[in-house]
Amino acid sequence: MEKTKGGTDLPIPKVATINDLSGLGKCSLTAAIPILSAMGVQACPLPTAALSNQTGFPSYACVDLSGHMEEFARQWMAQEVSFAGIYSGFLCSVEQVVLVERFIDAFARPGTIVLVDPVLGDDGRFYPLFDRRMQAALTGLVGRAQVITPNLTEARLLVGESPDPDTPAEGLEPIWELAQRLTQLGPTTVVITGVHWRDQILNLGYCAQDGQRFSAGTRRMGGGFSGTGDILASILCGGLVRGESAGQALQRAAGLLEASIAETCAEGTAPCEGIAFEHHLRLLWEEEVG
Repeated sequence: MEKTKGGTDLPIPKVATINDLSGLGKCSLTAAIPILSAMGVQACPLPTAALSNQTGFPSYACVDLSGHMEEFARQWMAQEVSFAGIYSGFLCSVEQVVLVERFIDAFARPGTIVLVDPVLGDDGRFYPLFDRRMQAALTGLVGRAQVITPNLTEARLLVGESPDPDTPAEGLEPIWELAQRLTQLGPTTVVITGVHWRDQILNLGYCAQDGQRFSAGTRRMGGGFSGTGDILASILCGGLVRGESAGQALQRAAGLLEASIAETCAEGTAPCEGIAFEHHLRLLWEEEVG
């Protein structure tokens, strides 16, 4: 971590973290807060909903917090708070997308990192809450971001394609091209997450500023686990706010994910419970990344 000449830490940057709070499942805010904290970043949560557990469980209880989000933002405006980053994840509705757009317009300054994880669906289909109306709304929201982290289903939906979750038979080139097309919506950096390729799960990044491609992967282990996308997006956000490149932050995320998933598989934990990242947070402050 960077130090001042006197040896004390530099001021801790704040990230407005706009996501749901799920009591079980190690996702959304319960993943973002400890991860950003471990990286020396203050997560300032703006909850979109409070859930008993994430929606992959057989049942859940949910309280929609749309009616409170604007008042929270007004209070932060009154305190003249400044954010180094704005990071949005799960949004309940089109109305919440509009609230996040207003938040970005109000709080983003030159140099603010705006990262949008455009939560729409997975495995070739929309999540049950969402439809084409949400697709259109999130397509607009990503235009306000510098960085986006869709999975392959979401990436294809955002460009108006069929949400096929499979890697093309001809290889990864069409996915790299898809990432490049997504930058035409507005973001500078696109990371397409969770791409299945041979014995790996790859995360493929493209930066429009310099045309650079970068990637990081983990071994395929177990099934799909709750919260892995949130963990990756949180580490990417924290790394960018702390001055790392997107490629460096992605490597750091892959290291933590692989170690955590290996432990989770060894324990036989149910995928809906999330992964055992707590024992591996040290990887977020170690100096060297792959």
